[in-house]
Amino acid sequence: MKKLLFLLLGVVLIAKEQLYVHVPSALPSSATNTSFGRELLVLIDDAKEEISFAIYGLRGQDAVLEALLRAKKRGVSIKAVVDSDAHGNNYYTDTHKLYEHFQVVSDGKSYIMHNKFFIIDKKTLWSGSANISDTGTGGYNANNAITTDDKRVVSLYQEEFDEMFDAKKFSTKKSKRGYEQIKTEESLISVYFSPKSNTYEEGIKELIQNAKKYIFVPIFYLTHKGLSYELIRAKKRGVDAKIILDASAAGNKYSMHKKLREEGIEVKVENFGGKMHCKSMIIDDNYIINGSMNFTKAGNSKNDENTLIIQNSTLAIKYKNYFLELWQKIPERYLYYDTSPESHESINSCKDGVDNNFDGEVDSKDKKCNK
Repeated sequence: MKKLLFLLLGVVLIAKEQLYVHVPSALPSSATNTSFGRELLVLIDDAKEEISFAIYGLRGQDAVLEALLRAKKRGVSIKAVVDSDAHGNNYYTDTHKLYEHFQVVSDGKSYIMHNKFFIIDKKTLWSGSANISDTGTGGYNANNAITTDDKRVVSLYQEEFDEMFDAKKFSTKKSKRGYEQIKTEESLISVYFSPKSNTYEEGIKELIQNAKKYIFVPIFYLTHKGLSYELIRAKKRGVDAKIILDASAAGNKYSMHKKLREEGIEVKVENFGGKMHCKSMIIDDNYIINGSMNFTKAGNSKNDENTLIIQNSTLAIKYKNYFLELWQKIPERYLYYDTSPESHESINSCKDGVDNNFDGEVDSKDKKCNK
């Protein structure tokens, strides 16, 4: 039976679920440098019969592709769902390689198939915030992943995958599925799939309303107004609320972080270079909210996403420590000042080969890297 493995400063054996986290590294890498990336390789290499995976796309992670090819060679059935726009295009440059070797279905819509999960032999789930890319599983961004071999959790993900792959149903055309409080050896797990689950209203909102001590939020985008105002109400009743927000997301005109600051919530905008790419929340040494869903209206009501809410005090405390480690790494000035995501103040962003602020200019070609 799998035991929980928390990789941050060491290893703690605890339970059936496994939580992996990653502190951002200096630069993107074609090597699979993260703990959750290496665990994914192990799971793929251990597969006996089938692998089903739903990912945003693929870029610069040959080790993952090669592991999948090895699995195919030994007779493992491999099926994939990936994102594409209405013209069949995908954001990640190596996604076409999946079509060359495996059975692949895409959504073909303007909204996003944004999941990042793998199901191995209908027995083990790997899911989290990390894309299969040089910045995701390669390690440049802050990310996390969870694995579990709970049959009920895995079966829900398999049903979600099958509806996308077999029935080619996406977004609001899918069935509503999910299950609250699946009891495993050490956890209570609730499963949500956007958009049919209405994850914010049915899962997250009540946890914020019931928070007593703290709510820590490591997040990529935060534009969801309802969630933001619940955080403000929590702050006003004495809950310690802290947010680490991605620098590129801070430049979004719909970002709520300035309003949150005005209401007394501490928001640090990261200066890692790589992105704060987690989509998560830790509450009261008790709950973790984690998955692929950004805290946005589209993430909750349009995109194909998955979210796990896990009640497990040991996991929550360890994830809190991860959050606080990242918090300490970000200078205090970024409590009040938003980092420019592609500039010399954002570590290595002017030499990482990434268009960090999505303006079409990379590194030395970006005017902010020449100041």
